[in-house]
Amino acid sequence: AQKPPPGACVSPAGPHNLTCVSYKHPSVRGALGDAGAAAAGAVRCPPGQCCVGIWNRSHALVQGCWGGRGDACPSATCAPSPAGHPGSSVLLCLCHGHLCNGNATGTATAVGLGGPRQGPG
Repeated sequence: AQKPPPGACVSPAGPHNLTCVSYKHPSVRGALGDAGAAAAGAVRCPPGQCCVGIWNRSHALVQGCWGGRGDACPSATCAPSPAGHPGSSVLLCLCHGHLCNGNATGTATAVGLGGPRQGPG
């Protein structure tokens, strides 16, 4: 398992001023969280919130801040799991690392992400 770089991990007890990738696919209707327009960007979340990412099998649907309790986001990285019924094509992750919802790790297939990719260098 890959360890996050120093400073990238925030205590699950309460992330403060966490920055998350912000994106909303044009097919998504209505207001979901703090996700903005179709252009991917970054959003600074209110204290206590963490990052959320929702994908289907081919692209990002929504990325932004999650207003749930801090203990709902124990991981510093985004490891998507199926949302809804078993076999669902929708994947969801909650995480508390800087821009962690821009990368989906641990998926069997490559997941297209709306936000900027993080990488070495």
